[in-house]
Amino acid sequence: MASNITYPDDRAEWFIDGDKLCLITNVDSSGNTRTTARKQWKAISESVTDGLLLHYYGEPNSVVSINDELDLDNTMHLAVVDYVKKCLYMDKAGSALDPNITAAAMQLSNVHQLKFDNSIRRYGMRKRDKTGGSRVLKSVSLM
Repeated sequence: MASNITYPDDRAEWFIDGDKLCLITNVDSSGNTRTTARKQWKAISESVTDGLLLHYYGEPNSVVSINDELDLDNTMHLAVVDYVKKCLYMDKAGSALDPNITAAAMQLSNVHQLKFDNSIRRYGMRKRDKTGGSRVLKSVSLM
């Protein structure tokens, strides 16, 4: 950037909301830190001359205990429920002594497997948004 700010990477934040990119900073154009809490973070007022590089990690957090929350997009929560139900019905089919219970549990397991596969196909691209890698973001001209 053509800027007076010494370390802009320490003074700027960014987030993506849908297909919009927001850049904010807590310093003014002369490099002075804003101290007013209400106006501390504002849109960046620097001119970007050589482009903008954003680097982030998009791998979901691992689940290590029963109390951990899944780091998934909320469109995938029902798919995980169907996957768990499928596994539980398969366990029930493997441990049941009555062949009728085994057949019913396997059929319910197959139903939840189909629901899981359908939701992965439907929301698969959103699910893959959590994986890391290079991305290109084209911004529109505001002039």
